[in-house]
Amino acid sequence: MRSETHTNESPNELYLDVRLLQNLSGTAKWGKVLAVLGFILAGFILVFGLFMQQMVESPVLQESAANVGFSGFTIVVYAFVALVYFFPSLYLYNFSSSMQQGVEERSRQKVGKAIGKLKILFKFLVIMLILFLVLFAGSLVLLLAGAKV
Repeated sequence: MRSETHTNESPNELYLDVRLLQNLSGTAKWGKVLAVLGFILAGFILVFGLFMQQMVESPVLQESAANVGFSGFTIVVYAFVALVYFFPSLYLYNFSSSMQQGVEERSRQKVGKAIGKLKILFKFLVIMLILFLVLFAGSLVLLLAGAKV
């Protein structure tokens, strides 16, 4: 990628100036930090789920846990939440690594590959948010139906 614009550029080529490359590099660095924190949070969620499962299985809390509705399903729920949180972090990490490499090497192909990975992250987030909204709406309908009874 060149840092200057030429008058004989083809309309399909993209040239990035130094300031834009610095912004992309900075974005990639912050993205990597956010991704690593996401991995750590997913790990904490999984460990917390294991802790909750052990706590629920203790003889002291067994009866009160049954009243609340806890069961062996607890660890499955926490593991699922950790897994769902892990994937956006992974996609963000892949984007950040590819973008850093592309900017360092001034490689148009690697920057393009990084943008493709960002697109995958956005698709995943859209699907996840749509599913969340559907589940939320369904819960709301069930809550309203239960309130009328």
